[in-house]
Amino acid sequence: MLVSAFVLVLVSIFSLVISRLFPRISVNYVSTFVGIICGLIPFIDQRVENFHSEVFMLAIIAPLLFFEGFATPFGNLRHKLRQIVGITVVMVLLSTIVAGVALHLAIGVSLPLAFVMAAISTPTDATATSSVSMGLKVPKKANEYLRLESLFNDASGLILLQATALWLVNGQFNYQKTLVDFLSSALGGIAVGIACCTVVMLFRQRLLRTLVDSLIVQIMLYILTPYIIYLVAEELHVSGILAVVVAGIMHNSEARVSLFVDARLSFITRNTTDIMNNLLNSSVFVILGILAVRVFREYFSLQNIAIWGVSGVLLYVTALLVRYLYARYKLREDHYESLIFALGGVHGAVTLALVFSLLELGVSDQDFNLILMAEFILIILSMLVPTIVFRFILPKKRSDAEILQCLSQIRTEMVEAALAEVEQMRLPKPAKKVISTYLRDQAKATSMREFKHRFARVLRLPEIQNDFYHNFRYRIFTRCFAVEREYLQRAVEEGRIEDTHAAKLYQEVLLAEAMLVDSREDE
Repeated sequence: MLVSAFVLVLVSIFSLVISRLFPRISVNYVSTFVGIICGLIPFIDQRVENFHSEVFMLAIIAPLLFFEGFATPFGNLRHKLRQIVGITVVMVLLSTIVAGVALHLAIGVSLPLAFVMAAISTPTDATATSSVSMGLKVPKKANEYLRLESLFNDASGLILLQATALWLVNGQFNYQKTLVDFLSSALGGIAVGIACCTVVMLFRQRLLRTLVDSLIVQIMLYILTPYIIYLVAEELHVSGILAVVVAGIMHNSEARVSLFVDARLSFITRNTTDIMNNLLNSSVFVILGILAVRVFREYFSLQNIAIWGVSGVLLYVTALLVRYLYARYKLREDHYESLIFALGGVHGAVTLALVFSLLELGVSDQDFNLILMAEFILIILSMLVPTIVFRFILPKKRSDAEILQCLSQIRTEMVEAALAEVEQMRLPKPAKKVISTYLRDQAKATSMREFKHRFARVLRLPEIQNDFYHNFRYRIFTRCFAVEREYLQRAVEEGRIEDTHAAKLYQEVLLAEAMLVDSREDE
């Protein structure tokens, strides 16, 4: 298991590196392609263990949903509670019924099997949705509905799957028990999420006010929180998915209230969230790529390809139709917004996780193969169709490449302003050269040759232990950083860079100055 996890982490990091080389292509597609390549290489494929839905839900889906919740203010939910319930309960039920009946009538599978396939096809994936709209402007309301849907509909799909799978295996469907199980699991998950998060939150706030420096403990506790809460909820037989989502939303409110209690903690927490999100999201699609290879290698057959294809297409088309009609007539959106909402319901690795959970419920091999291939085709269609259609119906944003070019240009000009300030200072030439080199590092304007020379110099010469020298250096760099911030302000006022992009450069300058302060504290 450890070897498997290590391989997946390495491959996921490699995918992130590759995606930076091709900024026009979504990281999700890059990760999927890298996963396919890994699946085709026996040396790597053999070191990744067989897929376990429970491990996948705990190790990847739980923290991903927690961090998604962390990015969601509670006020957004409170004002849209009715719509959320409708999308994640009413629409899910309608989609399951329509898709199940359509499959039963079209390809002649039993009604229980048809409803199992329909239930699995209900959860959507926010990270997959973002991949199909990369570089495009999604309407704000549709985008918000899609994100909120992906947070909560996993629980609905899981509960429906368990009920329909028991119907398939045992031959009977208990409507009353299913409703009771749904309510107890959902409400129980929400209650456990609130209770556990309250305990963790109060403990963290107490640490902030009693320990002089609790940064490391706080970050470790923050990372472990979704795993702990998910395990507690599952042990109590309630929805672990809803528990971690609710906990994430509560942590968002906590972070907003205690923003300046420990500013360094708040900053590192946000960066930790971004790092974990990127790594886990990449892992999801790497796993999807590896599974794609294994699925086709083990289950692909020309004899069954027709029924698999028809089933997958039916699942996708019926889901698309129900989503469109629900948005059009229940949410009362116009045709354009409804179409985007319908197409934006992209499926991902959660759907595959639900498929593989059937192995623990006693589903026959023949039924499992049909479900697996149909759902895999559904996932492919749900990603490919909007990727193509959105390119024609959504307006384009500035590409990442254009934004990076603009940032690079302004960063270079900002550093040149600081270098001009250094030239005006009455300093010895060697001192000017050293300071200018460090400033040019900000713009990545130093060569590998310079780095090697400086590295060798650091190895040869002892560090200067002189208070006057360090104070002098601090004052010079502080003045240079002030000049850089002034330049950024002028660039924003002149309209040469947007506020949001200038904020990134401004943050870089503040971090450089913070590192300067840290180095003084270490002396």
